[in-house]
Order: sequence, then C-alpha cells, then structure tokens
Amino acid sequence: MNKKGSESFVSCIIPAYNEEKTVAGVVKVCLKVPQIKEIIVVNDGSKDKTIKKLQPLKDKIKIISYPKNQGKGYAVAQGIKASRFDYLLFLDADLINLQPYHLSSLIQPVLSNQVDMTIGVAASFENPYYSDWLFSGQRCLKKRFLQKIINKIEKSGYGLEVLLNSQMKKKRVVIVPLFSQKPLHIKKIKKQKDWLKAYIKEIFHIFRQTIANQKASYQEKMKIKFIHRLASYFKISYQHLKDYLLEDEE
Repeated sequence: MNKKGSESFVSCIIPAYNEEKTVAGVVKVCLKVPQIKEIIVVNDGSKDKTIKKLQPLKDKIKIISYPKNQGKGYAVAQGIKASRFDYLLFLDADLINLQPYHLSSLIQPVLSNQVDMTIGVAASFENPYYSDWLFSGQRCLKKRFLQKIINKIEKSGYGLEVLLNSQMKKKRVVIVPLFSQKPLHIKKIKKQKDWLKAYIKEIFHIFRQTIANQKASYQEKMKIKFIHRLASYFKISYQHLKDYLLEDEE
C-alpha cells in the first residue's frame, strides 16, 4: 500500500534539445495527470524556440537551461538531482498525440509497487508488437535505484536507455504498450542528418561497457545479437551496421 504523503507523487523529467514544435504539448499532457506533482524540463542547449514555447508554462513547471548541448544523459541527471519526489517519469520532448492515460499506465504499476520500472512503447491495435522497447525513453521508476549511478547517467549521452536497462536487469520491469491510432513519436532521423550515426555509436559503446566484465564468448554472442536488434529497429543492413560498429576492432 502506498503512503499518502509525497512519497506517492511523481517528478516528471523531460530533456529537450531543439523541440520547439512539441515540448509544450508534452508538458500540457503531464499537467493533466494527478500523480505528476512536479515537471522538470531540462533545456539542453537548444538553438531554436524551445525556451520561448515554455515561457507561458513557467509558473507551473521547473525549467533548467544550459547554453551548450551536453547530451541526454547529462540533462536527465540534472533533472534527477533537482527532483523532489521518490518516483520519476522520463519522457521524450518530441512526443506527439500523447494522452494522459498513456502516462497513467506507466505510472500506476510503479506507484502501487507492482513493478520497479515500466517502459512505454508505442503500439496500435493493427500492429500490437512492440519490439523497440530497448530504446524507449518513456519510463517510470523508483528514484532510489538511480541515486548511486548519477555520475554514469551524466556520461551516458545517447546511451541512457541502454544504461537503464543494465541497471534494472535484475529488477521487476514491465513493458507497457502505449496504444494509439496515431504516431506517438517523431523520428529523430528526420530532424538531424548526423543523428543516426552518433546515436548508434553511442548506444553501442554503452552496451559494450555493460558486458565488459563478462566472458569473451558471452560478449561476442551478445554483441552480435545487439547489432541484429539495432539493424532491425533502424531498418538498415545488418552487415553494413556490423562493419561500421566493429571497424575499430580490425
């Protein structure tokens, strides 16, 4: 049973980098969810009108702003440090067509202590399969699981989700399908030409760190499996991706 005090409330952390078109919409949905008592938007060096779009909401949210982009992991870490409550909700700033019930479905299992972390992944009734959970930025979890790894989170860059998967691998984690007939996420590849290579390199680097202490045979097996997942998710050639990621080993 949950306590009735602040322990049952959620701090929502939204890292934002050049998200002028969507960030205010995400915040407005969060404001409609009773369990969310704190919304922290971390403006990570945006060069567009992200801050301007947040100004009408400044009295209802906390805004942390940096003049220079320092990466998603760093932004989220600052949000965690600034948060007041025992439960955290992480949301991407480029979500679209988001509804309050999507957030409630992520929050409630954690607040009721049924699970330690939920991961939300877009799904539809026509296509209920949600295999891209590995990279989803929509998560709710207990803050105490992250307090000892804040430094690692700061340095995780685009590999934040892989780091969280590793940290929570022995905990109770549930994948929550966020059903919608409309897309929930803007693909970053449409926004930044150089994003894909940087993102893939970063998460592969973080992934390799998480298995660095395992046996060589296990590392090799998991490395190939992970590259297959990446290739499938981004719909690119497995062989080309493998050659690109492993070029430094030759």
